[in-house]
Amino acid sequence: MGVVAMSSVSASSGFSAEQRRRCDELFETFYAHPFLRGLADGTASRESVLHYVGQDNQYLTAFIRCYGLGLAKSPDRQWMAWFRDNVTFLLADETHPHHVLCQAFGVDYADAQLDTMAPTAQAYINHMMVSGYDSLGVLMAALLPCPWTYIWAAQRQQAKAPAAQDNPFAGWWEFYANVECDELLAQFIARVDALAEQAGPAERARMAAAFEASCEYEVAFWEMAFTQQRWQHKELALN
Repeated sequence: MGVVAMSSVSASSGFSAEQRRRCDELFETFYAHPFLRGLADGTASRESVLHYVGQDNQYLTAFIRCYGLGLAKSPDRQWMAWFRDNVTFLLADETHPHHVLCQAFGVDYADAQLDTMAPTAQAYINHMMVSGYDSLGVLMAALLPCPWTYIWAAQRQQAKAPAAQDNPFAGWWEFYANVECDELLAQFIARVDALAEQAGPAERARMAAAFEASCEYEVAFWEMAFTQQRWQHKELALN
């Protein structure tokens, strides 16, 4: 599959584009974070990368469960099919970037998976799950920043300075800059926009708040990986 230079999605109009502009500073902070820069130049440490993989595995498992909540809220079979296809993508395809990161350090993917979530991962997952018990629009708005930040950052990086083939993390960048990911993001944004059009002012406000909170958590997730965040007291660790 080919690689796109930059997505045209971010220039679209509608609710999602409005939230993207409102959270632009968070997107820029996400892109400039030292952890992501380390993936770009190949200098990210073994400890931080493997901590990220373990936490992100937990996060994506929760993301799939949130899709299950969305499936239950689906107004028709078309929506159900969309959730089905995206669950399949997460289960079958989005483990690939994790494998890339593990292979960079000669670690088996199974050995990088963790049982205990770091505070930030736990908080982000809680935010998504709570959103899942609101409307479908609020849930979708809470989930959207995850694919949007990754795909946007990868496309920007690959357009500016494609990861060198001797960069052990090159495959990670190539995955998220892929045309297929861009198409999935476009569909996601279109569905959020359609839900926002149907929502009243109060629900739209909750959607906007959920989107912004997830953007904050995306930045915090990088910091969690970079600092190898853990609970200060082991007895506080939540599974």
